[in-house]
Amino acid sequence: MKKKDTKKSSLVEKVGSTESIVAPGTKFKGTIKGPDSVRISGHFEGKISCGRVVWVEKEGRVEGTINSPFVIIEGEIRGDIEGAEHVELRAEGRVFGNIYTDLIAIAEGGSFNGEIQMPRRKEKPTSLVERRIGASKAINQDNSISSETANLSEAKPDRPSEKEPTQRKIGY
Repeated sequence: MKKKDTKKSSLVEKVGSTESIVAPGTKFKGTIKGPDSVRISGHFEGKISCGRVVWVEKEGRVEGTINSPFVIIEGEIRGDIEGAEHVELRAEGRVFGNIYTDLIAIAEGGSFNGEIQMPRRKEKPTSLVERRIGASKAINQDNSISSETANLSEAKPDRPSEKEPTQRKIGY
């Protein structure tokens, strides 16, 4: 029997039961400061400083500085993220500013324009597994389909069938 890992694997699980919310359609200018989480679904301008998670949802927009240990970005941030332990820039997320964090995950499709500084490493980074379906066929420049692999990982003699996902382990 394996010992159960008590470490939370997702930033969403770190949100907790108490959070402040800037609702969709709401515009707020000022400072948000507190020990709990903040969820931005509307438009916020100013400084956010919280003790848990700042979550900028798809329709959310932040113009200013975020100082939080955990940040999830699905919407847009125009400003810096400071003092973070872990930042997730998801597929539709956009950041125009600098990020200071220990760990960062940027999903395919996420947009980032700025500088990332990772001053220290506390733990071994989390390994990500990328799954792609139909990676055994690539489209050539003339739009014809080639049977050569489009996967950037090491070529293996026994390629997976087109219906099976191709996995690549990304890590250090």
